[in-house]
Parts: sequence; structure tokens; C-alpha cells
Amino acid sequence: MFTRVVIAEAVKSLRIYFFSSRTLFWALALPLGNGLYFYFLYLPFAARSINFEFGQTSFSLDLVGFTLVGQLLYTFFTMMLLAGAAFESERWQGTLESVLLSPANRIAVLFGGALANALNYLWMLIGLTLSWVVFVHVNVVIRDVLALFASLALSYLAIVAVGMCLEALFIYSRRGALYVATLQEPMMFLSGQIFPLSSMPRFLLPLSYLLPLTFGLVAVRLTMLGGATMSDVAIPLSVLVVMTLGFLLLAKLLVNYAERRAKARATLTQF
Repeated sequence: MFTRVVIAEAVKSLRIYFFSSRTLFWALALPLGNGLYFYFLYLPFAARSINFEFGQTSFSLDLVGFTLVGQLLYTFFTMMLLAGAAFESERWQGTLESVLLSPANRIAVLFGGALANALNYLWMLIGLTLSWVVFVHVNVVIRDVLALFASLALSYLAIVAVGMCLEALFIYSRRGALYVATLQEPMMFLSGQIFPLSSMPRFLLPLSYLLPLTFGLVAVRLTMLGGATMSDVAIPLSVLVVMTLGFLLLAKLLVNYAERRAKARATLTQF
């Protein structure tokens, strides 16, 4: 039942997305343009590499690649921050009450929407990567493909889990998008998207370590640009696993609480 709900929700979201008039531009043409845009945005940098310290090891990473990976994962983060937007879309379509009255697993509904968003993002990922390799010639150094895949996958899962938690908090509010937009810039700064965490003021580091995006950026940058192996990124990957499980559990608790409260107050469609 859980798997069928996930697949049904993903197929529905993909059909809505890929049969809309914006598909050719936003999903196919925009990624290539974005890759070139990010390149020219960071072109004025004089240095070609940056020393990236993690633990007791220092990696020399391509500077343009460093900033581009940060922008890439942050774009993914903003797209997935409201991974549970399925509930908000159902409200707009007037079917939220029907979904909550059905036997469909609530977490499965959120996963289905998140899966569709991930597949949509795949176009962006492919387009950006091609533009980097063909036009920008970013110095990509990958020695452990499994470590890179694990970094991307765990970053995705952790970010989805955070989005599900936020959606659970905003299930009975129409201001979820506003709240998330307010959080985006502080999270971008704290995660080290543009600069290494070693340059972060020390009193802000505890806040940085609360964000899965922080550890996702470390793992992806090291495995994609620094040739890091699984052992090199074992710590950030382990943290991402713990964060994913923790946020998923919290999401389940919040969804159940939000649903009970919204039903009791009959506020699902009033706000």
C-alpha cells in the first residue's frame, strides 16, 4: 500500500509538471543557461583553487567548481525544502480533505511528491553538469563514484526529510512558502554555500552543524572536486544518515499532530 501511494503521487505530480507549457523552457533549456550564468557570475575570481580543510585533511579544490557545487546543491535545497508541498497543492485543488480521509499513508504522499521533485531536478543536474564540462572546464576529480553517489543520495534524503518536517508545521497554514522564503538566505549563509566553514565566525558554527545542507556540501564537494573516498567523507555521511532518520521520525510525529489538530479545529480549508 505504501509503495503504491508513493508511485501514484509521483506519477500524478510528473504528469502535471511535464504536460504544462513551461516544461520545454524550465526543465530542458533553463539548466544549460543556469550553468553558464553561474560560471560568469563567479568568473572575476583571480584564484583557480581553494584550500578546503575538513578534519585533519586539507583538499585543494577548483574555486569555480567549489562555488558552482554550492549553487547546485543550494538550488536543490530550495526546490526540496517544501518537499511536502503535496498537501499544499491538494488544498489548492480542493482535494485535501479527501486525501486525509483516505487510507493513504501520509508519509507516502509526501515521499511521492518529493520523488517527483527529484526527477524534475534531474534535468537541472544533467544540464548544469554538461555546461560545466563542455564550456567551463571545471576541474572535476572523482576517484570514488560510490562515495559521490552516497553523498548526493544522502544529501537528497536529508533535505527531503527537513522539507517534510516544515510541511507538517505548515499543513494548516497558507503562509508556508513565505516562511520558507524567509529561512532560505540564513540557511544559505550558515551552510557555507559560498565560502568554507573555516571562514565562518566560530559562534555561528553550532547553527551550521544543525543543517543537513552543510554536511551535504562538504561531502559532495570533496567527492566531486577533491577526489575524496568513502573513508574521507565517512563523518559527514554518517551525520546525514542520523539527520535523515531523525527528521523522518520528527516529520511523522508532526504530520500526525498537525492532522489531528487541523481536523479537530476544522481548519484544513479555511486558511
